[in-house]
Amino acid sequence: MTREVIALAFLNFKQGVRERLFLGAVFFFIFFLSLCILMGLLSPGETDKVLRSSGLAGIELSALILLIFSLVLNFYKEKEERVLEIYLTHFSRSSYLWGKLIGYSLIAFFYILICGAGYLVMLVIYKAFLWQVAVSLYNIFLKLSLAIGISLVFSSLFSSPVLALLSSLFLYMSSEMAYPALKILSMNIDASGYRLPLFKIIYYLLPNMHKLDIKALAVYGELPSWPYFILITIYTFIYIFF
Repeated sequence: MTREVIALAFLNFKQGVRERLFLGAVFFFIFFLSLCILMGLLSPGETDKVLRSSGLAGIELSALILLIFSLVLNFYKEKEERVLEIYLTHFSRSSYLWGKLIGYSLIAFFYILICGAGYLVMLVIYKAFLWQVAVSLYNIFLKLSLAIGISLVFSSLFSSPVLALLSSLFLYMSSEMAYPALKILSMNIDASGYRLPLFKIIYYLLPNMHKLDIKALAVYGELPSWPYFILITIYTFIYIFF
């Protein structure tokens, strides 16, 4: 089974990086990076912080669009062209899904590696580089791994690619906004009622993107302690597995 998963993972990786969507995402990030440089130059005294924060946001956004759209569209393309049936005659369904998950995680890693290298070079050129920013790319990878898992679940559940795409994007955005929404609700809803506990349950069931996001810290040259990185790695693997 392990060999099957590895073979499928590398097959998905090769297919993913050869797609026009991958190249399009890279060019989108280059364009976004150009805008970041312009915004930085228009922000005297804050240029370094603007370049750091906008660049990290650009990597995450472009990678998210690439991975969700690529995974969902390819999943349904294989189903429509009956390629999925061929796979399932040679591999188990679990091997197929794990191959997809690992393959697209490799695509996420490769994309972050390429864009991250260009982004860090840009920071060095404009004297805005901090090593903490490079470390924060790992957290972006973990968040994208969760997004891949979410997209894979919805692709397996729904017969419509549009529904799977919208559900994946909605759940990811809900996970991103869950913590600030909970804070606002905590200040405006009576704690003795049922609504606040209900929102808390929803918050804990959703992927905790807030805990994984350290972009704001990295921009100012700060990082959590090393046990944090071990815990979030374990959390991500457990959440994806279940």
